[in-house]
Amino acid sequence: MAAWLLSMKAGAMHWHWTVADGLPTGEVRQIVELPNGQMLVNCEGVFCLANGAGFDVIGCDYRRTYQLPTHAKGYGQLWQGDSLLWLHDFYRLFLFDARRRAFRYDISREQATTVMQCFTKGELLRPVPNDAQWRCVDSLGLAHNYSTLATDRQGGLWIGTRNDGIVYLSPRRPQVDKIEAGHPLIDLARSYTDSKGSIWRCRGVGVEREQKGTYTLYDKSKVRGLPYNRTSFIQQLADGRYLLCDSLSTLGYLLPERHEFRPLNDKLPGLQGYRRFVGACPTGGQWMVVYTQNGAFMLDTKADTMAAFAPADNISQYATKYNCMLRDRKGHLWIGTQNGLFEAIRQPLRKKGGPEWTVRKTEGLRNTCIRSLVMDGEGHVWAGTSCGIARITPTVVNLGREDGVPPLATMERAACLTDDGRLVFAIDGGQALAFRPGQLIADTKPHPVVITSLRVNGEERLSNHLSLNHRENHIAISFSTLDYATPSHNNYRYRLWPTQQQWNMSSDGSGQATATYTALPPGSYRFEVQASTLGTGAWGGSTITEIEIRPPLWLTWWAKTLYVLLTLGVATLLIHLYLKKRRLQIERKNEERVNQLFELRDAARHQFARSVNIEPEKITANKEEEKLVEKMMKAIAQHMDDIDYTIDQLASDVGMSRASLYKKMQQMLGITPNDFLRNVRLKHAARLLAETSYPVNQVSLMVGFQTSRYFSQCFRQLFGVTPTEYRQGRINK
Repeated sequence: MAAWLLSMKAGAMHWHWTVADGLPTGEVRQIVELPNGQMLVNCEGVFCLANGAGFDVIGCDYRRTYQLPTHAKGYGQLWQGDSLLWLHDFYRLFLFDARRRAFRYDISREQATTVMQCFTKGELLRPVPNDAQWRCVDSLGLAHNYSTLATDRQGGLWIGTRNDGIVYLSPRRPQVDKIEAGHPLIDLARSYTDSKGSIWRCRGVGVEREQKGTYTLYDKSKVRGLPYNRTSFIQQLADGRYLLCDSLSTLGYLLPERHEFRPLNDKLPGLQGYRRFVGACPTGGQWMVVYTQNGAFMLDTKADTMAAFAPADNISQYATKYNCMLRDRKGHLWIGTQNGLFEAIRQPLRKKGGPEWTVRKTEGLRNTCIRSLVMDGEGHVWAGTSCGIARITPTVVNLGREDGVPPLATMERAACLTDDGRLVFAIDGGQALAFRPGQLIADTKPHPVVITSLRVNGEERLSNHLSLNHRENHIAISFSTLDYATPSHNNYRYRLWPTQQQWNMSSDGSGQATATYTALPPGSYRFEVQASTLGTGAWGGSTITEIEIRPPLWLTWWAKTLYVLLTLGVATLLIHLYLKKRRLQIERKNEERVNQLFELRDAARHQFARSVNIEPEKITANKEEEKLVEKMMKAIAQHMDDIDYTIDQLASDVGMSRASLYKKMQQMLGITPNDFLRNVRLKHAARLLAETSYPVNQVSLMVGFQTSRYFSQCFRQLFGVTPTEYRQGRINK
């Protein structure tokens, strides 16, 4: 906020807001507080709203406003209920909807007449201030320049001027005291106080101790082993000794009672890797953290050994120059560097060589160059930075001009807590700032958070529930507690559920914060924002905005249902086509098998009919049939000359019924079992006729025919010749 401090009188702060803060012009004619705490400002016909950090111009279509039939005497305002605000200037009548924060134009002539009658007769251009307000206006020299007055809910006075913007008078509150150079408190802030109450000062001529009004100087003429008089820091150890370092980076132990200094540099060569030792901080027991301009290390003050300072690994990504360090009541280390403040929490010992730590970077500081650290009487940690002062625990609060804290640099390691509970920070220029923390930051209730601006794709949309299409997915939400008196004290946290389940923190001290979300996918969201109290840091109630981004037509639920149905239909069709194709393939294969089987059957029957020798593997289609033929051939061979051997006996010998055997023979060779039996006997007879000289009648008996005549008849049917002709033909060959 480009606001400048005018004066400090009677504990009150005055601020000046101009066009640099967002006012459209410096001609302020009306100021009205809205129910949500925003101030509506009329700058000679151009309206704007205070947003906590500045002003936002709001649109007003003058073509649609109500033109007064006669000129009014000045400016007026009238509330209708708690949401409709009637305003008028010399020429127009305006209707402002405070809930929507927008102007309405549905004003009838009857309404306008009634409203104008309700305004007080004889209105003045400038409201007449009461005595207290007049004294404030007069003390600022605005008696002949002010145009309007308004008081906000915090008690702050808004003074509108004719041509110079707004002067804001903050309500009376405690302020930081400025201490001029030479004050004893400045020297105390730059000193070190040990557990016995002795005050130690590092001087160019040695180190000085003040003890109950007695001053003792320890220099190299009085202290054995002290190489140089100019000292940089001193720190008391648990055993009563003091860790002392001179400006030549000679580190060692000072024993004041013995007037002796025991240097460590020769014993610890690792000290040569560090330049300009800045200070030391106890961690409990014998361990001490020594920090420098290029790092930090652990020092075992009993064993006189060095160890790595584990938090330095995390801190080094931000800075290696250490400015200050503090151990709080919980035993946590607060480490101030050139670029950030870090909290290091020591964990239980896990391995030899020193403790391990958890390190957290402090967020929300207005300036991250930490130059001094101190604890107040409640144990809260405070930090002096290169641009002001901030409280660190329990929550970060940046003090600002409204507290009397100018954006000036504090001095390194120059802060203290006085016996009466004040904090003192030395600042550049030899001065200091002093204040009581409990008065400056009181334990007040948090202010409610107001959504001051909600933009969708760059267009303003103020509503507690937004219903947007899928293209309206760039959302910027600005919010504020509208704390005009102390804007720098406000801390916010916000999140967009469910995309953000963790809180985002914001505390830049401007008085307003903005959350921006881009390319949000369709869905339902809940934006939630809270502000914290100053004293305890407790978070107040949530201000919630519901946001619904509707999916595009092709992603609606019924479109998805259609996609599912289409997918199921296509899948069903594909499955049907696949099964049909598979069925055709199976039918084709079956047909091929049948054709092949028919071919095999034809070949088998042809083989059985032509060949005299019966080979089972050639007249069958598979192993099962081959085994059956072999069994039948064996059974027939055993009963070759048995005239009474029947088909029933053959079926029994091969383990089948007569009907089954009949069916099988028809399937294999297309003949009956009786035909098979007769043909086997005839083929055997043909071999006997060809290979032996047995008479035909004897051969017929040998193959189981009862009469020679029947044998000759059957033989002629099979081979086309008589047995005698067959033998003769074989002999001639």
